[in-house]
Amino acid sequence: MPGLSLDSEVLLQLETPALVLDRGALERNIQCMAETGRQAGVALRPHAKTHKSPHIALLQMRAGAVGIACATVAEAEALAAAGITGLLITSPMMGAAKFDRLARLNRNHGVTVVADDSAQVTGLLAALHPGDRRLRVAVDVDVGQARTGVTDLAAGVALARMIAAEPQLEFAGIQGFAGHAQHIIDPEGRKAATARSAATLMSFAKALGGAGLPPDLITGSGTGTYGLDARGPYNELQVGSYVFMDADYARIKDERGQGLSFAPSLFALASVVSTNRPGQVTVDAGTKALATNGPSPCVIIGAPNGTAYKFAGDEHGILTIPNGAPPPRLGARVLIGATHCDPTVNLHRSFNLFENGNVEQWPICGRYGD
Repeated sequence: MPGLSLDSEVLLQLETPALVLDRGALERNIQCMAETGRQAGVALRPHAKTHKSPHIALLQMRAGAVGIACATVAEAEALAAAGITGLLITSPMMGAAKFDRLARLNRNHGVTVVADDSAQVTGLLAALHPGDRRLRVAVDVDVGQARTGVTDLAAGVALARMIAAEPQLEFAGIQGFAGHAQHIIDPEGRKAATARSAATLMSFAKALGGAGLPPDLITGSGTGTYGLDARGPYNELQVGSYVFMDADYARIKDERGQGLSFAPSLFALASVVSTNRPGQVTVDAGTKALATNGPSPCVIIGAPNGTAYKFAGDEHGILTIPNGAPPPRLGARVLIGATHCDPTVNLHRSFNLFENGNVEQWPICGRYGD
């Protein structure tokens, strides 16, 4: 269990709902993944879309990460402003405003971006100024997720050639994110999906090598498949959710029936606000405090074992108490494990970092509209 204690006075003083982060569990997760990368001989570029936090990114860099992956320009801008280096934006971008921001980010800090169409490369070139540092561009490859990425080998090689031919650009390599494989619960099914994605990426790398453009960077992967992907062809892993874990990743098991080697570190702190119905209590954490696109929380601290959570609207959730168990009293605090950690984080402005009975606020940066 995490090192959080609801007996701590500082947790009792926080206004709820609030996002609470167990620093001990967080740092153990970071060190565990860093050691995996070292043993496998692959680089880590953890994904900031999970935490949106310069503080957490700095912990990951200190543990040996070569940089940080970002899903949005806003995330990259926030991390660059905090001095984080080695930034890779993993989503293809379109639009003059986005291209200008990417060019400015590269001009001031240096960044790697991805593209899956020549129009993106043309737009990036138009935004660069004479004398700017070269912009590193990787080709995004669809390895089975059917979301972004080139789907044709010849077209992908042509795009890489286009990038390499431009003096203001540098062909960085290839990206292949198998998002569709991350949450496959059956270990054999997940292994098969990962193997198919790896084969696609290897075919593309081979085609690029035949064209005289062997990719130095082969990046992708995620928390659900990192152990498999560390065997190749990836030389860099974009792992994200391992820092927090959530109800979805808690279901992932390997061939031996063992779960992932990480502990829950992220919780929504809630107060019991109603106790009038037998067998249940109502808390003040609903869809505005926890993301809805994931399984129900699998960890609830401060309630009897076997207590289940369900959403009951924007501001409320219901805790169903097992028969015969004493329910939490009115006003009691409970810690509810994250549903889907990435969008849960995006609902809040800061983490309340808990360590040794003290709480420190760490801002969450790069949210839409901020």
